[in-house]
Amino acid sequence: MNSKILLFLCFLVSVLDMQGYGQDNSKERLGPDNNRTYDIISQINSDFDFEEVKILSVNRTLFGDENAESAYYYYFPTEYNLAWSASTGDYDISINYGIADGSGMGRTTVTAILKPNFSQKDWRIAKDLLRKNIRNKPEAKHGIVDLIPIPMAQPPEVDFDNLGQFGVDQNHISIRVPSDLSDPILLSFTTDRIDELMSMFFNDVGLYGDVIIYPSGNNMPSSIRIPFNLKLDSPKTFGKFELPSKVWRTKGWQNTTDYPVILSHLHVMKKERDGSMGVYSWSTGEIEIPEKATATFSNGKSLPQWIDTDKNVERVWLEYTVKPCRSCDFKVKDEIIGGLNRTRVANIEFTVLTPLEFSDGHMMKIKIRSFQADPSGKAKVDLPTITVTQDGETVSGGRLYVPDGQDPDFEYFIQIYKEDGTVYKSDSWKKARDLEVVLGTKQIKNLISSLNN
Repeated sequence: MNSKILLFLCFLVSVLDMQGYGQDNSKERLGPDNNRTYDIISQINSDFDFEEVKILSVNRTLFGDENAESAYYYYFPTEYNLAWSASTGDYDISINYGIADGSGMGRTTVTAILKPNFSQKDWRIAKDLLRKNIRNKPEAKHGIVDLIPIPMAQPPEVDFDNLGQFGVDQNHISIRVPSDLSDPILLSFTTDRIDELMSMFFNDVGLYGDVIIYPSGNNMPSSIRIPFNLKLDSPKTFGKFELPSKVWRTKGWQNTTDYPVILSHLHVMKKERDGSMGVYSWSTGEIEIPEKATATFSNGKSLPQWIDTDKNVERVWLEYTVKPCRSCDFKVKDEIIGGLNRTRVANIEFTVLTPLEFSDGHMMKIKIRSFQADPSGKAKVDLPTITVTQDGETVSGGRLYVPDGQDPDFEYFIQIYKEDGTVYKSDSWKKARDLEVVLGTKQIKNLISSLNN
């Protein structure tokens, strides 16, 4: 064959390849299609009401690809919650108290990681349920190539429902949301009302809201809201208490949380012959298991042996609630505050009686300084200067971090300004060990000797 003809044929083949000729595009992935949805929870049979409990970390609605022949399917998480490690007992939240300066109180920074509690076991169960769902449907012949997170048209957003009530401005919120919905979300914000917020973390509904995702695909919803919750003493934080395969009956289960829990049911999920999942439940009698204690099941004669031996058993887990525990709250608070775990936060108050009337003053300023104004206790820090323009009021002097076993320890300095510009100053800094300081005629005379002339 002529070499020039051969060269032309090679070039032609190259061009055809670049244009897609010779390639099978019939299985190309196009993205999720809202016209092809699958309810996987409908493939789970149970007499137990899981309405308030998320049985899987994968949302019950899965989406098929717009091109059914691609055999791709898509999911998104049911919710995001505060991350906690069962192996270490660590919470993925930190509270860092800032140092006050002349511009105002030291603001507190809260940093937390929210996770979808997604596990490979949930992913595998979801795929099995999907496989049962598409059985006898046209798409079944293509199988399931993969189950992947929904792709997004734009970055997700986080919408807080109750953060604004703690004086948190939008400018003080930092959020890092990943492109993969199975990855964690990092959020950080600052507040000067941390004591109130901490109470909500333990004793109320927690800090909650929605992660808003914007899915791409054919006819997909413009947005989907996935709830999140940041609460420390919550089953949402601790997740499922799964029992170790085959040895749970003899070795039992240890409560590794910082709280006593009330065990109500033992659940077993088992793959049935038709490909669906059955959940079998037994009452455990509302047994209380203290923190770090172990529950044993050796006397559980009502629990059938097939739970241990049937290869179709997918998981065994415990239903529970967290028992309120004040001492546990204090322990957890100490853990997450970090360097302040042996420190209590205390607020200074000045009760102003009649110093302006006595001195014929127009305005009084109070300066405060203390080593205890520094969370680490390493530097003497000036708290914000207080300005008083009228008698008969109580004003906040700022926040101290008082180590356990010690008394408050700070100094203050008074300056009184008259209308003609004359300034009367304290003879020296006055030490104080009481959080409530009273400023009346007697105290002003002792502090500023020049007013006695």
